[in-house]
Amino acid sequence: MTRVFLLLLLLSLAGPADAQEKIWRLGFLTPGADHTAPGSIRGTTLPFLAERGFVEGRNLLFVPAPGEGDLARLPQLAERLIQQRVDVIITVGALATRAALKAAPGTPIVLSFAGEDPVKDGFARSLARPGGAVTGIFFRGLESDAKRLELLSQALPAARVFGFVAAPSLEPAREELLARTAAKLRVSIITRMVYGSGDYAAAFDAFHAAGAAGVLIMGTTILAGDAPLFSPLAAERGIATICEWDYMAREGCVLGFGPDLVALRRLTGEYVARIFKGENPGDLPIQQPDRFILAVNLRAAAQLSLPLSPTFLARADEVIE
Repeated sequence: MTRVFLLLLLLSLAGPADAQEKIWRLGFLTPGADHTAPGSIRGTTLPFLAERGFVEGRNLLFVPAPGEGDLARLPQLAERLIQQRVDVIITVGALATRAALKAAPGTPIVLSFAGEDPVKDGFARSLARPGGAVTGIFFRGLESDAKRLELLSQALPAARVFGFVAAPSLEPAREELLARTAAKLRVSIITRMVYGSGDYAAAFDAFHAAGAAGVLIMGTTILAGDAPLFSPLAAERGIATICEWDYMAREGCVLGFGPDLVALRRLTGEYVARIFKGENPGDLPIQQPDRFILAVNLRAAAQLSLPLSPTFLARADEVIE
């Protein structure tokens, strides 16, 4: 918040000519961290907005409100954004969206991403015409986790036990679908809940003791930035990992599978720019990802002496040598 205060002070000292240009305030509410990883809001959405004429430090004030894994802080952080008089709030996840709506029902909200179904969650009347203050992007994370289990099973065809690193936001429906997928694949899955990076070692110790050959990392913003932390723990125990995003494979996971994050973060910026230019969020259709990326880290696989078949590698969109 110190950085935000200094930027506000500099903007208030600008001359009359500078004062003629509106300063747009963009809030960012997330259960996770405000980081600069590829596909992050700061690393991708803000540069896109600069291409559209909304430049941080000139006519754009970016106000991040990261929960850093503490879901209970989201309502307080949402209130703080409203105190900053933000024009638009980007939210990550249903809990953040609900907190933002409660704090400021009329403030435009751009989902990036939100829950399993924004209509069912009460954020919009329909995907085609949301009708309220909320628009943006969503995808069904529970289905993606099931697909990751299928991919990990294909990469490790002899394995019969897999682990699942879950965050506190784990929904019963996601866990149930994962259990059904495991039954269909005739494998067993062991779930370990983690509340912070200090829990990772114990989780991987439990997976190793149970004979798990591979571990699925739950798709959630809270875990998305921690591949450099849990990947070495997995490698030390001879366990392969599949993570949510392609960049997580570059950071040490054996596999990464998820939507094209960079494209979706740029699309997030497009929503924000259109709202800044006067469009009503209720008129902007809510979209879902139409492209998914499978990334394979051959270095990580070689470290585990994991032979990936040519057929499996042929399906990869990115192979990290």
